[in-house]
Amino acid sequence: MPYEGELASKSSHSDIVRNPDVAAFLAGCKYLKPPSDEEIGLAVARFQVPPPIEEIPLAEHIIAIDGSYYESSIDDKLPSTKVGYVKIGCVLIDLAQFSTLRDEQTGWVDPLRVARLKEGSSPLTFTLPSANIRWGDETSVRESFRRAVDTHLYGEATRFNPSDPATSLRSTLFHLASRRTGAMSTGDPRVLRLHGCPTCQRGPLDVHDVEGPQSCPNCGAAVYPTDCLRIWEEISDFQSNAEALSRFMLVVEHLLPIHYIRFLAENSPTALSSLAVFIDGPLAIFGNPAWLHGPIMQYLAETNLRLEDSGQQGPIVIGLQKTGQVVDHVSLLDRFLPNNRLFSIDDDYRYEQILIGREQSANGFGSETYYGQDFVFKTLSGRSFVFSLPYPFLVKNEPDTRFVDAKTDLGRYPELPRALALIQHFESDLYENAVVPIALAHRYTAISLVPGGRVLDLLSKRNLPVNA
Repeated sequence: MPYEGELASKSSHSDIVRNPDVAAFLAGCKYLKPPSDEEIGLAVARFQVPPPIEEIPLAEHIIAIDGSYYESSIDDKLPSTKVGYVKIGCVLIDLAQFSTLRDEQTGWVDPLRVARLKEGSSPLTFTLPSANIRWGDETSVRESFRRAVDTHLYGEATRFNPSDPATSLRSTLFHLASRRTGAMSTGDPRVLRLHGCPTCQRGPLDVHDVEGPQSCPNCGAAVYPTDCLRIWEEISDFQSNAEALSRFMLVVEHLLPIHYIRFLAENSPTALSSLAVFIDGPLAIFGNPAWLHGPIMQYLAETNLRLEDSGQQGPIVIGLQKTGQVVDHVSLLDRFLPNNRLFSIDDDYRYEQILIGREQSANGFGSETYYGQDFVFKTLSGRSFVFSLPYPFLVKNEPDTRFVDAKTDLGRYPELPRALALIQHFESDLYENAVVPIALAHRYTAISLVPGGRVLDLLSKRNLPVNA
């Protein structure tokens, strides 16, 4: 590895090129599976012409959600001392307003009008203790992190009505947790069941949607409703907790759409028919909070069924993937694909072409993490998108339904044409295979290392008490 600032030689590769041992090694290598035009043809043949979308009405209001996190180092002394920052951007786009961005005479987009879109953004910022930081009278990073997470999700910043705690993001977590199956189910959106107390590990125990910490009946230690996410299990007192910050960010990114949908379902259900939500990444939750994927899937399916019974359409929820194994695979295949093609990725294809060599899951890909189906869509203009739509099921093991087959059936996704029309309408040249809502959400959310990160470093240093 070079020293910092040292530039690599432009001719250092010549020794490798002339080395006979390198040539001999390469001559002795063989393909595990020889690449062929036949493989490409079989892959391309899985794609089909999507349903017509030219006359599909677009959602009137679009919410885009994207998150970013940064772990700020206080100084370079030991032990390492860090504070975590998580920012979640929520951008609301009114389609009528968006349609006026382009000047009808010149065809150019008005930058001042684009700048005004920021007025529709509403970022949430969470400050969390990380390495060697304790909050208030707590005695460890782990206890401080647990308390901070619960305080943030219960706080006024996440409430639709600041004076009503029942409109907090934590209350939405209660609504989801009450839908858990088996022994963890409460059936009551005001009661949430924990596996066990984080201090004595005894349980299960129930907690309620009330302000302040509650006590474990066995050891008397504080317990918090958000302990159910079990992110605290990954917290270390003196090491980087970037992984936990990432987990927390992911959870909030997926809770927020349900939070908005819950509020509208309770107060203005007709508005849901004109709503679309873009989430950055697949419709999946990983790690200890992965159990949330099942209740989210169920809640969305329940909401759609209620709207369908009243003759209305449900909201469109789209997970848009910018990176990952599927995106990498599509980038290799893209030049062979005709425009205007769609593919619902089935498990056989995923394990044969994308996750080559990985043993196929007996319960189907993403059985413990995904609440949405992955699709590949190449638009009329030739841009390719990997996106997800929520599975249209209350549970994955519905009677008389083989989930691994049913999840890829295009006919089960009535919102698919609307989703395709929305993606094609908002496709953007700003980034490779980007859509405008996600690009804007990322723009107003991303914490750059420079200067954003340095500013947060300075903020942390100046505001942290000397004797903390």
